[in-house]
Amino acid sequence: MKTKFVASALILATGLIAGTSFAAISPNADAQVIDYAAMASTTTREAVKANYLAAKNAGALPQNSDAQVTDFSAIPSTTTREAVRNEFLIAKKNGTLPMQSATAAVAFMSGRSV
Repeated sequence: MKTKFVASALILATGLIAGTSFAAISPNADAQVIDYAAMASTTTREAVKANYLAAKNAGALPQNSDAQVTDFSAIPSTTTREAVRNEFLIAKKNGTLPMQSATAAVAFMSGRSV
């Protein structure tokens, strides 16, 4: 009976001591967190759309940058779903898949988008 009490107390003490070791300062502790949801916008959605369309019609949008919008649905694919799935399964078997979330992998295998 006494041994069970001592063992339980030792396990509890070890857990409490180990728990405090994880309370160290994060390496990103000095990083600034910006709450974009709290920022008030002074431009309406319609004004942003109108500015974009005006720049697009004037040809003033930057080329070959992140600002360029590409409609990928208009580009026909030459690869079948079965070929992509087979490539995925081979890469999975060989262990050459890039790291990704479990949600994306499940969605891919079920044919859904994330």
